Amino acid sequence: MRRWKLFWEKIRGRADLRAIFKTGAWSFFIVLGTGLAIKFFVIDAVKINGAQMEPAVMSGDRLLIFKTPYITPGIRNGFIRPEKTVVAAFPDRSANTILRIAATSGDIISIDEGQFYRNGQPIEKFHKDTEAFSIIPAEYSPADFMPPFKLPESGDSITFADLDMRDFIFAYSILRQEKSKIRIKPFIVRDSSVIDDYEISDFALYSGPVSEIPDSLSADWFFWDRLQEFFKITAGDEKSAQIAFSVFKGNREVTGFRVKKQYVFLIGDNWNGAKDSRYFGPVVISNIQGSAFLALWGSRVDDEGKRRWDWGRVFRLIK
Repeated sequence: MRRWKLFWEKIRGRADLRAIFKTGAWSFFIVLGTGLAIKFFVIDAVKINGAQMEPAVMSGDRLLIFKTPYITPGIRNGFIRPEKTVVAAFPDRSANTILRIAATSGDIISIDEGQFYRNGQPIEKFHKDTEAFSIIPAEYSPADFMPPFKLPESGDSITFADLDMRDFIFAYSILRQEKSKIRIKPFIVRDSSVIDDYEISDFALYSGPVSEIPDSLSADWFFWDRLQEFFKITAGDEKSAQIAFSVFKGNREVTGFRVKKQYVFLIGDNWNGAKDSRYFGPVVISNIQGSAFLALWGSRVDDEGKRRWDWGRVFRLIK
């Protein structure tokens, strides 16, 4: 025992243990704080699920993203440019997705036979592979055909009564990103009569009362376009039902609004397999979590259901 006591006194004589512990604790918290700051404000790693960006980004990839939303606004806008691959939240912020920026506020976009146009110019990065997929006629697929649409800029005024269905749904998507507690109320008009509790049946995408259509479909232009086409096909000799909408904030009907923020239009490289802005409309810039620039590694599920390492995805730059 005396030997241990002498040993302890010798150590204390050489160094102040409290100073050592204090220095160690400060070093630990500095390293931890720096690491968290980098993760939340500069660079983060995310795992990708889904095929919306194949082949540039594969399901199972672990990506590094540069977190542009936390750069000062003037610099950040330099990263928010067309053709850049970004991780962004859906307009309703229900989940994140990875897509490519196709256009920004002020651009006029359109799609004709699976070819995307920005300000009248075809953009080869965004087109349908006609050799792999046949073009579906406009009356069947709004994903392959889209009339011109101008992405709103800050200060633009939008009046709902002036809009067709596509522009109305896109405007509603924009408004609910600008303001909280916004809801859409759809109803059916047939023979000049308004039917609030119209029952949709035999429609592939949804069956049930029109008043109970889920939020995941309420701001989906593809869904409403297909429903209107369904009414035309099934009308027979009767007058086809027409879809109409009202927008409410609380109990007050909203007839229009002035845009306050900047937006992007996002499209997936996997033209047929991506759920993107062709369906849910423009996305506010603040929803962008970061820009993807490197695949650290990737993994795949083989035919036997086992996850395998994909060496071809190790340290692969995202273009």
